[in-house]
Amino acid sequence: MSLKQIFKTVVFWRIITLVIALLAIPIITMRRDFSLVDNTFNLFHPLNMWANFDGLHYLGLAEYGYGVPMHTDKNYAFFPVFPAIIRFVNQIIHNNLISGLLVSNLAFVVALYFLYKLLCLDFKSHTARLTLMVLLFFPTSFFFGSYYTESIFLLFSVLVFYLARRGNFFLAGIFAMIASATRITGVFLWPALVIEFVLFYGKDIKKLLNANAVWLLLPPLGLLSYIKYQYLKTGNGLYFISSQPAFGASRTVDKIILIHQVLFRYTKMLIFVDHTSPLFFAVLLEFLTGIGFLGLIIYGLNKLRSSYLVYVALSFFLPTFTGTFSSMPRYVLVLFPLFALIAVVMEKLPPRFTKVYFTISAILAIITIALFTRGYFIG
Repeated sequence: MSLKQIFKTVVFWRIITLVIALLAIPIITMRRDFSLVDNTFNLFHPLNMWANFDGLHYLGLAEYGYGVPMHTDKNYAFFPVFPAIIRFVNQIIHNNLISGLLVSNLAFVVALYFLYKLLCLDFKSHTARLTLMVLLFFPTSFFFGSYYTESIFLLFSVLVFYLARRGNFFLAGIFAMIASATRITGVFLWPALVIEFVLFYGKDIKKLLNANAVWLLLPPLGLLSYIKYQYLKTGNGLYFISSQPAFGASRTVDKIILIHQVLFRYTKMLIFVDHTSPLFFAVLLEFLTGIGFLGLIIYGLNKLRSSYLVYVALSFFLPTFTGTFSSMPRYVLVLFPLFALIAVVMEKLPPRFTKVYFTISAILAIITIALFTRGYFIG
């Protein structure tokens, strides 16, 4: 697929998501607690609806930086690269909301282009195209077009693997470093990059200890820089972790919760949460995403490239250690190797299974878009 084809596909996808969001306005009551949207429809309404929940924090960081009076403590939970890019673009656009949405949507186009090129290194073009469709149809893919980090993080992570596969470990290290200052799971690109380095140069120690090996020191520098910044500002370099309970979702940061305990907790919630409440849908989606992608990781143990497996496994399990699958439907969006695995499985099954999968995904996507844009938590 060419960049032009992917651009057209994303534009069509964005039109569909916008239409769904607009149709939801007269149907679902608006919750304004974590949204820019007000009760009066105006010119910015179709833009404001994509900056709900975490989007408000990123918007605040883009406008004021860290230490915003209304979110002084909570803002340190959000990494600096996305708002920094928005501020840079805003020098031209002069509107932080539009700048952020522009960054997300354009980054998504470029991310899909390089993802397609990366997948074509291992799969047929049909499998690569199917992977992109699986990603676009995923129930929470609308986050790629929202005021969130999903698009730029997907772009950075894909570029890390693509450049490493091409032997350019300097640029791969640079993008891994930027990714680790975009969200905490970016640091997991570090061991993945080391594995790619070994696969590229072989196990000969003389080949491994070449000039390019120094670039393997770059990936954690983004995270370490943010840790240093937080320490200087708050006296706690890990404030982005200790502040997590302030966001609810019953996150635990003082001890590690194992996956079987998380599964047991969600089983109880699915029984006792009011089944008519939007909260039940969110819990059900989190649970299905959690067990579904856990199953994919297990299935991919002997099928995924070793660097991919390390990256997706570490990225998946880290948030579960806080005792919840909260936001998991969003977190898994950047785990592109698992979407490729879904596409590979689809090609082995009769066509009717593919139709059923996309139909169910489309229905769930309509529900998640409608709820999120009306102020209900999805991920």
